[in-house]
Amino acid sequence: MRGKCFIIQEPVKFDAAAGQMVPVMDFRKVVQYGEPVVCLPNGRVSLSPGPTIDALRDKLKDYCDDDYIVSVGDPTAIFVAAMVLGDLNRGKCNLLKWDKQSKQYIKVTIDIHYRTRKED
Repeated sequence: MRGKCFIIQEPVKFDAAAGQMVPVMDFRKVVQYGEPVVCLPNGRVSLSPGPTIDALRDKLKDYCDDDYIVSVGDPTAIFVAAMVLGDLNRGKCNLLKWDKQSKQYIKVTIDIHYRTRKED
């Protein structure tokens, strides 16, 4: 089963020539892991965490072990997403980490309850 790749917040910048906001990063390589889904709109995350928590809870509500997080965007949003996932998915999530050297994403599984730790 192919999962989803939850991009926490897509980084953008203003392109004066185009007169609009344009993406800063290329996420085409996440499709090998699943369907890309942007969780939050671009821009600053509210200093009042309630709306961000609600938006991320709604977007991540069906997250499962076949899915991935791409942790880009406002650090506050990334932190809130990790906390929400810890609550929703029993402390476990898959992260796609960009490796500059190989120019590929690397899968990292995080389990705060150590269920994925190999015993010596």
